[in-house]
Amino acid sequence: MSLRGVSWLLTGSVALFSSNAALAQAENEYPQGVSERLSAPTAGEPIIVTARKRNESILKVPVVLTAISQAQLEQYSTDDIYTVAHRVPGLLVGTSLAANGLQISMRGIGTTANNATIDNSISLNVDGLQLSQGLAYNLGMLDLGQIEVLKGPQALFYGKNSPAGVISLRSADPGNSTEFKARAGYEFEANEAIGELVASGPVSDSLKLRFAARYSAKDGYFRNVVQANTALGSIDPADRRVNPTKDLMMRGTILFEPTDGYRARIKASYQNQKIDGTWPAYQGIYCPEGTGGVPPLNIQFIGDGCKLDRKIAAAWPNPEAFAPLRNGGKPFSHLEQALFSVENTFRVADDLELTSLSGLYLMEQKYLFLAGFATVLPLVADNDFLSNQFTQELRLTSSYAGPFNFMLGGYYQKAQQETHVNLLGNTQAFFPAIAQDNDHVIDIEAASLFGQLIWKISPELEFAPGVRWTDETRIHKQWNYAASNGPIGRSVLLDPRVSSSNFSPEATLTYTPSDDLTLFAAFKTGFKSGSFNGTIFAAPTTAASFGDEKVIGGEAGVKSRLLDGQINFNAAAYYYRYKDLQVGAGEIRGQVIINRTLNAASANVYGLDMDMSFAPYAVPGLSVQAALNYNHARYGSFPNAPCGNGQTAPEGCDQLQNPVTGNFSAQDLAGEPLVRAPSWMGNFGIDYEMPVGNGMAVGVGGLVSYSSKYSLNLTNLPGFFQPAYAKVNANLALRGAEDAWEVALIGNNLTDKLTSANCFNSNLQNGSFYGGQIQGGPLPGPAGGDEANCVTERGREVWVRFTVKLGS
Repeated sequence: MSLRGVSWLLTGSVALFSSNAALAQAENEYPQGVSERLSAPTAGEPIIVTARKRNESILKVPVVLTAISQAQLEQYSTDDIYTVAHRVPGLLVGTSLAANGLQISMRGIGTTANNATIDNSISLNVDGLQLSQGLAYNLGMLDLGQIEVLKGPQALFYGKNSPAGVISLRSADPGNSTEFKARAGYEFEANEAIGELVASGPVSDSLKLRFAARYSAKDGYFRNVVQANTALGSIDPADRRVNPTKDLMMRGTILFEPTDGYRARIKASYQNQKIDGTWPAYQGIYCPEGTGGVPPLNIQFIGDGCKLDRKIAAAWPNPEAFAPLRNGGKPFSHLEQALFSVENTFRVADDLELTSLSGLYLMEQKYLFLAGFATVLPLVADNDFLSNQFTQELRLTSSYAGPFNFMLGGYYQKAQQETHVNLLGNTQAFFPAIAQDNDHVIDIEAASLFGQLIWKISPELEFAPGVRWTDETRIHKQWNYAASNGPIGRSVLLDPRVSSSNFSPEATLTYTPSDDLTLFAAFKTGFKSGSFNGTIFAAPTTAASFGDEKVIGGEAGVKSRLLDGQINFNAAAYYYRYKDLQVGAGEIRGQVIINRTLNAASANVYGLDMDMSFAPYAVPGLSVQAALNYNHARYGSFPNAPCGNGQTAPEGCDQLQNPVTGNFSAQDLAGEPLVRAPSWMGNFGIDYEMPVGNGMAVGVGGLVSYSSKYSLNLTNLPGFFQPAYAKVNANLALRGAEDAWEVALIGNNLTDKLTSANCFNSNLQNGSFYGGQIQGGPLPGPAGGDEANCVTERGREVWVRFTVKLGS
């Protein structure tokens, strides 16, 4: 059977089981294990979350969030944040280049700059440790117990760099019984094999251990079909695979609780990822000058069809045309990262708990990246990126029986980021041998104090004001090794230091008239740290820094449980105003398009979040879920925004006129949509599980996710938009008695809809020959306008998976 046939089989199975679910006999006796798993959604038992750094029911916490359980994650073979986004409307994930990692947006707010030293607008929390580097998501997605996606600013409890939200990954802990799990899977589209192992259990009454490991190897979903122009310093790839990856991840957990008054939770995680070949899947989607040969020599620079498909056109470097390259000029990436956390909890009194959380994060990436996907490779980035971070948090939390409770805390961070930028040019294509060769080191030191008072005005009404004060300093150091850029050695910088002192107040009012209804309103603020452009050379007269991003606003919502717990319905409306929004822009420097970070003036974001779930008592094992996000995200004020390269004055590039040439270099983006900010996102899913005899059960599920169109680039030029799309996921599984084994068929994006959430400017067609563009003139120059080149997300996945569990 073809993969397309398997896709239709999965989709048809979902429809068949869904239509017959209502006919299932309610009196069927469910075997042990199956009944426990299926009864949870219908029993009205609350999901416990830690959105406010304490265990609370999701129904009563005044935060807009989505919680995804371990069972839900495993159901769709969720081992990356892309699949998580299918379940969370408003969450959009883009793939960036090289050390930048993932670029994540929530409600249209997210990092758009290709700058490894900028923080994400959505903070990542792994077992309590705060991280803001996009590569860390890889390490966090192993052996998870639960994911919590918190929407909106979360500065009070999660600090700086969470102005759009927080993704909290809570890894699984060892339980009271011994557990062994082995899993093997194979994905047919990318030829990916995966193996997982979990061993967990108690060693004594006070000590429990857990170890998890996963290894995967894949050829990749895409293929490099380029026919290189060998006369201009480029060669055909020795390996046609794209993103061929080998990935090892491990995590160990120690739980130690010798007394009722003390417990320790220790986590150690490690990842070693190697990509050996073309990466990432980078291709054009908009080519205003076409893709044919460029006159008068009719040289074809763009080697693909300028559309999202499985065919990448990326020539490799001819080592004879470049300065010495690592790995013989073959593209590669080697990423190593480790994460350690130690959480100590002391019960200092019957109603008072002190928590200490120490964290250490170490990361190093070495890579050779093709800086231009075409038949002629103009540049190669032979770079390194290192990041290390130590953090310490202390929290004192009360649980008094009276009307007042509190949390007081402090946080300290010491971090360093180091980038070596070695941008080498194709000399046979008339590029400079060394375009850039420099080191950037950014030292970060931050401290904060935070506190919240919880006042139970009445048994039903709670008022919780709080504030967080943060003081941070960042110092930028640069060393230059390219004579073409200036003096060799330590550089003199115009702005080597940025500091900020920020107060982020918050207040929530929560009304809970019954266990089945909560109404809440929240006032929130937050900020994201300013930093430096750490991927381009900063001349002594050039400002390399950008300022803090700040947000103020609020939200109000309802959380409810209806029909005796069979239906959960939640809705919230929000409005936030962002000031000095950090955005990325591409600009021409010589023959190279460079990406830099700057501050937009302001942005207004408002909308509505809704979600519901239905698990009828009349049909045990059936559950229906749906969620919707309407979001209006626009620049409120953004004068003098960068123009697109080659953009004309009639096309909007009509600000900041050059008195010599008469041309313009800026535009006004007020009222334009933010990058990765679709107006509508939603999903709808059905899951059904039923016994089939001998203690076995069969389960089937389907999930459809939808997004309306959205902008892919700051310039908002025609062609720089992702059209609306829908993706279909489905799964079919047969499980043994007491879940002792499982055979599963899992499909993600079964309709093979290729999309992108991150695009860049390029001028590979006419600009490669004519050399340069005219910006802000009445007519375009001979080089025309920019193409849109995008990182394409992986398409259809069809998995077969086998799991064996042993336990006592």
